[in-house]
Amino acid sequence: MKKDSKEDISGKTNIMDKLSKFPSWIIILLLKYWAAAAAIFFSVIGGVDIGLNLDSVKESTAGEIFAQDFSLVILIGLFLGLFTNYLVRPTVRMMYNRKNRAYRYNMINMKGFISFPIALVYNFVISIILYFIIYFLGMHGLIWNPFGMTNYGIEPFSYALYYIIVDFIFLFIKDATLDIIARVKYKRESQGVEENV
Repeated sequence: MKKDSKEDISGKTNIMDKLSKFPSWIIILLLKYWAAAAAIFFSVIGGVDIGLNLDSVKESTAGEIFAQDFSLVILIGLFLGLFTNYLVRPTVRMMYNRKNRAYRYNMINMKGFISFPIALVYNFVISIILYFIIYFLGMHGLIWNPFGMTNYGIEPFSYALYYIIVDFIFLFIKDATLDIIARVKYKRESQGVEENV
């Protein structure tokens, strides 16, 4: 009797065969969304107690508010760097094949320890951009905060959506730049071959 899905020796269905039916960009998009939401949950909402009190800003001076916001941005960037470097990047590397070119959906595609500092810098930049986006939306009352848990308007679901949008813009710029460089290089090589003939 023929079975539809592959089974390993123990008779259990191979999960990777089920996941391979979904396009890689959907899996990577959901994984990045989850990583950004988890970073916000563990750093801002209170999944981890690290001694940072986010409610003490109400009666503070402008300098204290800036220091508190800057430390929040650094903390979010650190958690985003950890999640994207150690969860998203290995998954993208595992999913890569010549057919789907999954590398194009990830900004940092390096092996080894050097990827972590680069991921931190990239996610710090994204955190700063997202801080200003959330600040702007909060000033105009456009923040969706269904739980009402933070005074900053930061909650996991909308922050992850903003993260995906900003990350997509950076990925588009990176892929377009690499494509232009490849085309220019190919054009120079083809002109060099024609001149030699």
